[in-house]
Amino acid sequence: MISSHSTLYRQSPFYVQEEILALNSRLRAALSARSKLRHTAASIERSQWLAPAQWQALQLESVRQLAEHARQRVPYYRELFAQAGIDPARWRHLEDLREIPELTRQDVIAAGPRLLAEGGSWLRFKGSTSGTTGQAMPGWRDRDAIAFEQAFVDRQAQWAGYRHGERRAWLRGDPVVPMAQSGGHLWRMNRADNMLMLSSFHLKPENGAAYIEALERFDPVMLQVYPSSMSYLARWLEDHDRVYRGRALRCIVTSSETLSDVDRQVIAERFGCGVFDWYGAFERVAAIGTCEHGRYHVMEDYGYAEFEPNGDGTANLIGTGFGNRSMPLLRYRADDRVVLADPAFECSCGRRFRVVERVLGRVDDAIRTPDGRHVVMLDWIFSGLPRLIEAQVVQERLDEVRIRIVATPEFGLRAEEALVQRARERLGTQVVIRIERVAQIARTRNGKFRQIISRLSKSGDSNV
Repeated sequence: MISSHSTLYRQSPFYVQEEILALNSRLRAALSARSKLRHTAASIERSQWLAPAQWQALQLESVRQLAEHARQRVPYYRELFAQAGIDPARWRHLEDLREIPELTRQDVIAAGPRLLAEGGSWLRFKGSTSGTTGQAMPGWRDRDAIAFEQAFVDRQAQWAGYRHGERRAWLRGDPVVPMAQSGGHLWRMNRADNMLMLSSFHLKPENGAAYIEALERFDPVMLQVYPSSMSYLARWLEDHDRVYRGRALRCIVTSSETLSDVDRQVIAERFGCGVFDWYGAFERVAAIGTCEHGRYHVMEDYGYAEFEPNGDGTANLIGTGFGNRSMPLLRYRADDRVVLADPAFECSCGRRFRVVERVLGRVDDAIRTPDGRHVVMLDWIFSGLPRLIEAQVVQERLDEVRIRIVATPEFGLRAEEALVQRARERLGTQVVIRIERVAQIARTRNGKFRQIISRLSKSGDSNV
């Protein structure tokens, strides 16, 4: 397949680029494990309605099978199990999985190919994390693993009200429009998938109208987006006192970044439909989706998720995914934090999976203060400030943060002072807060937007 990162793609005319995108989609379909996709889709259509005792039994059997596979086929686990005397056949409870020590990102990097299963499919695909929090971590998956993941993504789309084959739009990290391009269409049509693909890298105030008009002309049923890209367009509509006028739009599905309550509200108001958030991970160890009633459900049929309490109402996620046997990760510490709902709560959608109140994001995405606090989810400080389009908090010293803002000229000194005051309420008086106006906030290579960037050392005080 020809990547949209390639020189050939970048130098091709736009109509050739569209043919390349469609060709890639057809090749992916041809290479996909369709029988695995159909089997998984049928299975999880049933398993989403299981009672807790039933899905826990399903998890225990899946964990046993995965661990036995790892013991036999994966050098890293074969050695670990032999040294620790671990025998998955003896497990009678899900808690028995804790015989296996937690696996960290650095463990995976250090283990390298010893985490790959022997004798698996010859056709494997390599990916890697973006490396924004350190060294990039490689990951391998085969056709079955990709099909397994796709079945759950499709189910989330169904929960949102989308049906396969309907028009959809895509506003994520694909560089479908060359970065050097500043004029012309900032999107490409993928006719093989009936999908309009828009660039996340060209979002500027002067381009807002073009993006909205392109979406309204195509009139998709579903938008699959990064939360930051969608909130950018929603705030553009808000600043221009407009609402989206497409008639077919039923749902917006966000993923890959933390969706704040403030962004969810603005997006829903301006685009006039429900916002469904999907939590997944590059490591494929856990998934959390949003049901028709807007509540987060742990996908218990996707993997076994452990939640380690932090003592402050939040919990860290440790996951064991069931779908990737080419590179199984058992008890992987994802270091994403959530707030769990009351265990007795039952969602009115009828699914009995555990419910999460909020997904807070990575532990690394936090501001540390001189009094020892870790502050996450700073979206409140930006709420209700007219003409503020986008903001990012950068910390390089323990006693100082910079708030980088993209704002219209009408966002004046008084608004800046209000923003500083709000930030001080959250961070305390020991932290110096500086405002930095910028024309654009850069995305990562994967098109993602990081609202909080911490460049502190792990100890948090080396830069003071």
